[in-house]
Amino acid sequence: MTISLQMQILAGSLVAIGSYFIGNVNNAIVISRLKGKDIRECGSGNPGTMNMLRTYGKILGVVTLILDVLKGVVPCLLGWLFMGNGQFLRFGSDRLGMYVAGICAVLGHIYPALMKFNGGKGAATIIGVCLTLQPLYTICTFAFGVAFLFITQVGSLTSFIIISVPLAVEGLSAAQNPIGIYASVILFAMYLLSLFAHRKNVYKLFYGNEARVVLVKRKSKLQPDRSFVYEDYIIAE
Repeated sequence: MTISLQMQILAGSLVAIGSYFIGNVNNAIVISRLKGKDIRECGSGNPGTMNMLRTYGKILGVVTLILDVLKGVVPCLLGWLFMGNGQFLRFGSDRLGMYVAGICAVLGHIYPALMKFNGGKGAATIIGVCLTLQPLYTICTFAFGVAFLFITQVGSLTSFIIISVPLAVEGLSAAQNPIGIYASVILFAMYLLSLFAHRKNVYKLFYGNEARVVLVKRKSKLQPDRSFVYEDYIIAE
């Protein structure tokens, strides 16, 4: 069913507002409060996946990641459905609705009105957007990013590794379409938003003070106690 321009604008506005408030839901804060704490008062203070990994371990860290990724996936699908090439309730080919919904969800995560505009850094939500736009590239870069995190234990660089390639591929693909300029601006703005949100991490990386994310704790080998007792004196070998 084709809809008028006015209805398209209304649908786009509702998608943008809805996506923004979906982004406002901070899963790290919700989960940490269920545990009796506030993640903003733990570790680095950032209400995101990496701080949840450091503070609560792998299981709750992965749960937080999945829920934050869905905050990017769901708005993009809604944008694709309701803003699809002038069609109502029909997945469109122009994908503009996905870009609008995606960046609004990211803005909602980083600058949530419901939390005085003090949110997370948006990396996991952008991964969700990338997963919707370029699933194959996102899965590949995610696997590479996990390996990179395991080796280097640097979380912020891992986030940029995962999102850079899918956003670049989508930008090049979108450039072939009539909406290419709008797509490029939105995708680039999304990347800059994440970079700006990670500015403190970039500063810490430069000075070597970035907190590490340990995925697997290695057991330290304890040296055997080779001391012995001789006439009430402890003598070390």
